[in-house]
Amino acid sequence: MLTTVENSLERMRQLMLQLREGAVPPGVVLGVDLSAVIARVKSISAAKGRTLELELQDAVSARGHEERLERIIGHVVQNAFDATDPTGRVSLRLDQSAGQARIVVTDTGHGMSQEFVRDRLFKPFQTTKQAGMGIGAYESYQYVQELGGKIQVESQQGKGTRVTIMLPLFDNQKHSDLRMMEPQ
Repeated sequence: MLTTVENSLERMRQLMLQLREGAVPPGVVLGVDLSAVIARVKSISAAKGRTLELELQDAVSARGHEERLERIIGHVVQNAFDATDPTGRVSLRLDQSAGQARIVVTDTGHGMSQEFVRDRLFKPFQTTKQAGMGIGAYESYQYVQELGGKIQVESQQGKGTRVTIMLPLFDNQKHSDLRMMEPQ
């Protein structure tokens, strides 16, 4: 119970920090190198003694804030590890599909019921964990929606879960706008 309260306090501190910092001014778009974010998530997993299998496509950048996207991807990966015993597999694939960045996290864990996925997964304070608050999935869903992306979940009890995160691509233009203004 104390661990749950401690985790809740830390999440509230993080939320307060986000509120104090404010949002990026309108019209400012940030690009996030998803490969770098995923490499950090893999390192964190390895430090906890877990292996995250990766399949990455080079140079996939998405719109968003790097720390928030890392927290979301890390949350999905950690949930996959929590649901999967140490002999099971957790993998992450990054590529592009239909003009969006696609992150697919798959595990061989215990899965979730269709009812839970449909009615409760992305609601605050809903969880299948003993020591969880059910805030991470809700916060992740809200932020991905704000970016113009989406999260899809396919799960089967006893067989595992696949979480697909679709995010708008950030196009790093190779040519500067100033070049277009040069005299001919």
